[in-house]
Amino acid sequence: MASERIEFGSVLEKKGSDAKLWLLIIPAIVAVVGVAGYGIAQTSKIGALERDAQAARQQAAELQKTVEQRDKLLTEARADETVQRSAGAAVALFYGVNPRAHESGVAFAHPSEHAVRAYFYGLTAPPEGQEYVVAARTRGGEAKALGSVLPGNDGTGFLLAKDVPEDTVAVELLLRPRGEERLDGAEPRVSASYPGQGQRGVLTEAPAVQARRGRPTRG
Repeated sequence: MASERIEFGSVLEKKGSDAKLWLLIIPAIVAVVGVAGYGIAQTSKIGALERDAQAARQQAAELQKTVEQRDKLLTEARADETVQRSAGAAVALFYGVNPRAHESGVAFAHPSEHAVRAYFYGLTAPPEGQEYVVAARTRGGEAKALGSVLPGNDGTGFLLAKDVPEDTVAVELLLRPRGEERLDGAEPRVSASYPGQGQRGVLTEAPAVQARRGRPTRG
């Protein structure tokens, strides 16, 4: 009986020791799990912050690009408005260079800005497969297309060009095949003189250089 009591006491003592050991282990495990969970949470939070920061940088870059584009458009709009409101350095009438031409117009020249405002009258629907195009004719006889003109219902047309070559002596209205980039086969209709630097006023004379099917002729 005494032996059984001793063994029973040993068992109780052993169980008490195990319980104390678990009392130490469990908090340690909880602490480790807590630290690990905190670390994972912090890592996840850092990753989220980095993603948010990257998204913010991208949004800032897009905003900056939008602002720059807006400023560019505003600058161009102000430049266009200045050119359109200005009387120009000189004004020239469009003279017919084709016996079949029924078009007319007036050009306001801005040589210092390499620009021209061209107003046309008496335009009709171009023949099938053709279009009106405005071109700058240089002193050497070469032509550069400045843009197309679409006739309005009232027979008028307008073009503002800001890339007139330096040595331009005439601005012309031509008919060319639609979609064609070159002007070799274009048919001239009317032409107006374009002033050189320092030349001002009303230009009443017909252009000295005119195009005939893409080739210059002197009047």
